[in-house]
Amino acid sequence: MPLNVLKEIFGFDSFRPGQEEVIRAVLEGRDTLAVMPTGGGKSLCYQVPALMQESLTVIVSPLISLMKDQVDSLLQSSVSDAATLHSGLSSEERWEVERRVRTGEVKMLYVAPERLRSLEFVLALRRAGVGLFVVDEAHCISEWGHNFRPDYLFLPRAVRDLGNPPVLALTATATPRVRQDILISLKMRSPEVVVTSFNRPNLTYRVIPTKEKKHKLSRILDVIRISPPPGIVYATTRKECEELAAGLRRSGVDAAAYHAGMGSADRSNIQERFMTDELGVVVATIAFGMGVDKPNVRFVVHSSVPGSLPAYIQESGRAGRDGEGSECVVLYRGADLGRRKRLVTLGTAGEREVSSFFSALAGVENGGRVNVPPGSLSALGGVDPESAGIVMGSLEESGLISRGYDLWAEVEVRRIEEEPKGLREEVAAVHAALPGSGSVGLPALARKAGLRPAVVQGAIYRMMVDGVAEIIPRGSLVDVRLKTFSLDNDSRRNIAGRLKNRANTAYAQIRDVESFANLRTCRRERLLRHFGDMEEVVPCAGCDVCLGETEEHVRTVGSGTSVPRRTPLVSSSAGLSPADEDIPDVDAALFERLRSWRGEQAKKQQVPAYVVLHNSHLEEISARKPSTIHELGAIKGVGLRRAARYGDELLALIHGEEAPDTVPAAEDGFRAHLEAADSLLRSGCGADAVPALARALELGGEEARREVDGLLGSMAGD
Repeated sequence: MPLNVLKEIFGFDSFRPGQEEVIRAVLEGRDTLAVMPTGGGKSLCYQVPALMQESLTVIVSPLISLMKDQVDSLLQSSVSDAATLHSGLSSEERWEVERRVRTGEVKMLYVAPERLRSLEFVLALRRAGVGLFVVDEAHCISEWGHNFRPDYLFLPRAVRDLGNPPVLALTATATPRVRQDILISLKMRSPEVVVTSFNRPNLTYRVIPTKEKKHKLSRILDVIRISPPPGIVYATTRKECEELAAGLRRSGVDAAAYHAGMGSADRSNIQERFMTDELGVVVATIAFGMGVDKPNVRFVVHSSVPGSLPAYIQESGRAGRDGEGSECVVLYRGADLGRRKRLVTLGTAGEREVSSFFSALAGVENGGRVNVPPGSLSALGGVDPESAGIVMGSLEESGLISRGYDLWAEVEVRRIEEEPKGLREEVAAVHAALPGSGSVGLPALARKAGLRPAVVQGAIYRMMVDGVAEIIPRGSLVDVRLKTFSLDNDSRRNIAGRLKNRANTAYAQIRDVESFANLRTCRRERLLRHFGDMEEVVPCAGCDVCLGETEEHVRTVGSGTSVPRRTPLVSSSAGLSPADEDIPDVDAALFERLRSWRGEQAKKQQVPAYVVLHNSHLEEISARKPSTIHELGAIKGVGLRRAARYGDELLALIHGEEAPDTVPAAEDGFRAHLEAADSLLRSGCGADAVPALARALELGGEEARREVDGLLGSMAGD
């Protein structure tokens, strides 16, 4: 039963709106589109069915942080058959994950969309047997979405070559038009469509006019006085991130900048400090926070207008995931809006750019094919990457080109057997052309072997799988076949028209933001209607318009004369949430002991501290002081698996004792599952205990069998 998995693994007693409906449709094998607000629990919609099925579940996501954190979190709950593939892994690490997929050791695989451009990888997935194909951030497949990714357009081809498994698409920011585009683009068959309300009643929306750039810092400080940290400030440039973070620090706010110009170690450190409430405010570009589940973000401030209302819903939705009141503020400055409009105009490509792009492709063809690095596509025709993706897609739809799976750019040979027997003709030709060691580019190798690069790659992959050679692939090349060498006028106009339509859509999205910023009616209602949500909310009591805050009132925020002050929801000194009516006061000393223990666990396991347990978990443990593993597992978000894994240590700390010096391995033993089953049986949940008992037997061998027999015998005696 889905509810059993929800309790045992994830530690929740009930589903959120829409979750169970989506899960049941997926378990019935139906194609499903789920549209839920940011923080609405989309990940459980695929994690729960994935854990209930024996077949492989593939989750496509553009967010490396989400993939890594979710896999690490599943490992904490003794789910050892989850893995991820993304650009942050080395070639050796990627090959090891692919080996585990081929041998059936992985049942839940997170991948970046570009990984599915590999034919060998897709065929390996097909042989493993994909039972569910999940497309997260599905709005990325739509040219009319706010975060279009050309690699998403290839997913339908990959799904077809995987044998057409059921597809689950999820998004938080799809308008009715984008939803329809998702259904059509992914070729979903008689889909179940589940759309939950976009209304987040605990969020208050405000737009604060800010005529001068120099006034932004004081406006942000006003917000912090209303709603103390933790919080996120979004800026549009790296320079603005640095300047605002420095200004906040000078004003006594613990703040740090976060942007792509920083080293990965620095970014990881800032994210972890923020997630564990050691850092109050992050001033970041919009990439920060995507896929990060921090429940107690008390405010999200946009220091400049967002690019679209869907983008704003996603970014502001990172506030208040715990259901507590939080502020969503846009600093509105006409100059910032004008800059966005100019950027859209400058990015418009026309017939000349389309012709230039196609001519550049034809200029580098060899034997009717083009093999270049993906990053070179936009440079070929002098267009931006998104436009390059749209031009390529349009050329393909028009039948002028055919883009297949990507190829490797080069291979590094580390070992190769001499003259093995029984090789097929093309494999033998490639084997003879390979160097004994060192690197060689795939196009050069193809010329030497007298074969097409795609054939050469297939031959190398066969040798790798058969153990004939140890070879590490590196980089990638697009594989485009030209079906004509000139572009006719109709095709050129058609493709240029699509680019113009996209530019017009982007401009209209900015006008929507401008209209939202200048509203004199309910802001919440405007956001809901934009996504086709007709819920009646006026007056919402959760936006500056409905609260009656005029521009003059807003200017005096912080003086005690306008916007009503809110009781701080987070203590700025200890980082502890105050108790609600049902939870006793947090034991601050115990909280610090638990936080110290969590830090040691994170260091030993080389994972972020928040992956072991969230601050919210530590707070509730410190308040409730559970005395058994079952009580520990009943704490929201912990789950019986994780409770059994860490139970001895946590209970010892709760009782004021030293925690046992143990480091549970991700796939460790049956004991965590056995203890979870014991707790479930003693609480009368016999059916819930069956999966835990089965997993204990699977992991523990003969020793587990003896202990399970003993446990069942003692229960029978009771």
